[in-house]
Amino acid sequence: MSAQPVIVHKLRRTGIGVVGDVPWGTHFFLFYEAKEDLLETLVPYFRAGLEDGEYCMWVVPEPLTQDEALVALRKEIPGFDRYRDEPNMELVHGRQWYLNDDQLDVALVAEKWNQKLDYALSHGYSGLRLAGSTAWLAKKDWKEFCEYEKEVNDHITESAMTALCTYPLHGSAAAEILDVTRTHQFAIARRQGGWEVIETSELKEAKAEIKKLNDELEQRVIERTAQLVAVNEELTSEMEHRRRVEAELRRSESFLAEGQRISHTGTWSMNIATGEFQSSEEHFRIFGFDPDVTTPSYGMFMERIYIEDRPVVERMFERSAHDGEVFDCDYRIVIPSGQNKYARSVGRVSFNSVGQLEFVGSVIDMTEHRAAQSSLQTAFEEIQTLKDQLYKENLVLREEVDRTSMFEEIVGASAGLQRVISRVSKVAPTDSTVLITGETGTGKELIARAIHKRSKRANRAFVSVNCAALPQSLISSELFGHEKGAFTGAQQRRLGRFELADGGTIFLDEVGELPAETQVALLRVLQEHQFERVGGTQPISVDVRVLAATNRDLKTAMASGLFRTDLFYRLSVFPIEVPPIRARKEDIPILVQYFITRYAGKLGKKIHRIEKKTLEMFESYNWPGNIRELQNVIERSVIVCPGEVFSVDEGWLSAESEQPQEPSMLLSNRLEAHEKELIESALISCAGRVSGVTGAAARLGIPPSTLDSRIKALNIPKQRFRT
Repeated sequence: MSAQPVIVHKLRRTGIGVVGDVPWGTHFFLFYEAKEDLLETLVPYFRAGLEDGEYCMWVVPEPLTQDEALVALRKEIPGFDRYRDEPNMELVHGRQWYLNDDQLDVALVAEKWNQKLDYALSHGYSGLRLAGSTAWLAKKDWKEFCEYEKEVNDHITESAMTALCTYPLHGSAAAEILDVTRTHQFAIARRQGGWEVIETSELKEAKAEIKKLNDELEQRVIERTAQLVAVNEELTSEMEHRRRVEAELRRSESFLAEGQRISHTGTWSMNIATGEFQSSEEHFRIFGFDPDVTTPSYGMFMERIYIEDRPVVERMFERSAHDGEVFDCDYRIVIPSGQNKYARSVGRVSFNSVGQLEFVGSVIDMTEHRAAQSSLQTAFEEIQTLKDQLYKENLVLREEVDRTSMFEEIVGASAGLQRVISRVSKVAPTDSTVLITGETGTGKELIARAIHKRSKRANRAFVSVNCAALPQSLISSELFGHEKGAFTGAQQRRLGRFELADGGTIFLDEVGELPAETQVALLRVLQEHQFERVGGTQPISVDVRVLAATNRDLKTAMASGLFRTDLFYRLSVFPIEVPPIRARKEDIPILVQYFITRYAGKLGKKIHRIEKKTLEMFESYNWPGNIRELQNVIERSVIVCPGEVFSVDEGWLSAESEQPQEPSMLLSNRLEAHEKELIESALISCAGRVSGVTGAAARLGIPPSTLDSRIKALNIPKQRFRT
């Protein structure tokens, strides 16, 4: 084993109650009878190591499997997968670790441990925590392995390592048990239903030596303490003398009237024995008394203190008089004229020049300071509120500046479009949730913006989110935000789109692409107007109107288990279907003229006429890309147009103008292909397993029986994914 410098007296938690804390360099072993014995000790053993920043290495012994070990670790260690991802921990099989071509190679094993320790220390871990296995060990290798364990025991004390070896009790004879005991510092074993520590002779001798050293150290501490007590008494006497000198000095300087006037600070003193009370002019002024006609007294000043604050001040005086502690308290003063003041008193009990106890203190008029502080705090709160609002709006505006919408206003006069506009005008003033459906390129986002502009939220943010453009692993973070440290790369708190849209409208485009777990969170927002940031525990309330759009057939998606039924009915409170351009061809001439005017103006061109053949070609074409395709074709044509007559190359449009396949058929095929892709991806990740906590059904969030039926319907061979 490699020698690494280590602070041997620094204790490490083992996580095993009967063992407690041990120093680096501890080498002990466990006799086990069943896998439960292994899990009961090794899981808390590694939990303590992970929580203390150690690199952990588990050579999993038989009959325990690596899968069983992982399940137990995930169950008992919060956030265990984060440790695996970094990685903080490795799990290997015994034969894989100790054998080389089915032969025990102790030199190679020792070199592996050295490499793991060097890796742990070079990557910032505090040390290496390991658990070894001997279930694989053959009888012929026993003697050589014992020599290896002895070498480990001799050298581990110099290393930042803690090693727990595991031996199956059922396969160990008495001689072998003695061999194991001699090569380790101590052992743990189950006796009469509980765990016990079995000490070796070397450990007992070491404990006796430590007790002897502790006794010697305790005697030295007693002797040194006596010396320190004598010195402390001398220091106490000297400090008491110094306090009397300082009290006289403060008394002689207490009536610097000019300084008190400038700082609004008054001073006073009261002899505890005689009750004699002295007060500076500034002290009189703060309490509203005339020093020329008033004889100061303790009771007179207490009467001016606000009646609810008076008991607090009196208790401070009594405690200070009894214990000699410094008192420091804030209170309010009521002047007979009706003026209220804020004051702070600081004082203490001390001896005067003749050795009598007296209170000496000061009062600071905090009225102007409190007023300024209150104004400043109000200003800071207003600034912070404006800053937060500006930050939210700035994020949204930045996205809006970069966004080029399909067109600035709804163009067309067809009956189908007028029906859409009529429904928009009816639903816009409400806060109802709207589901906008239609083929791609039909202007669903434009309809959503029209609803927002005509709503009561028009002067607040409109936040648009394309759910299909976001990676599934980041959708929740994008919509709901995340806390610092919620996942790898989360360096600071981030506000989600729902928080940015608070008070306004959020538009969820391609809502049918949301994964199952995000659908659940969205359903909670729609039902309770609350959500939690990723990695957060506190619910956040928002006032947001939700508009959603999709070109998918959500009813088909519900039937295949890809979209929640309850979420569909929450979204489709007020459905609006946007017709494709082929269903409102009477709008094509208007749209063509609109886009020509728009792009010609941008390019500084003058186009006065549209070629008749071009217009006829536009009206006969089916426009599978709808308005987006029409817009692109016109922009391209305006760029290359040489004169004042607008025309389009026939090659830019499809030669065939047959009616396209029914959208529902296309969408059904797309949904089936997407569903098959999702199921195959989950089967690959789960090695072909369907049920169970690590199965594909749990990953997809659907019952195993449903997944089995879909696998059969889509003709997916499960055996192909099994390893």
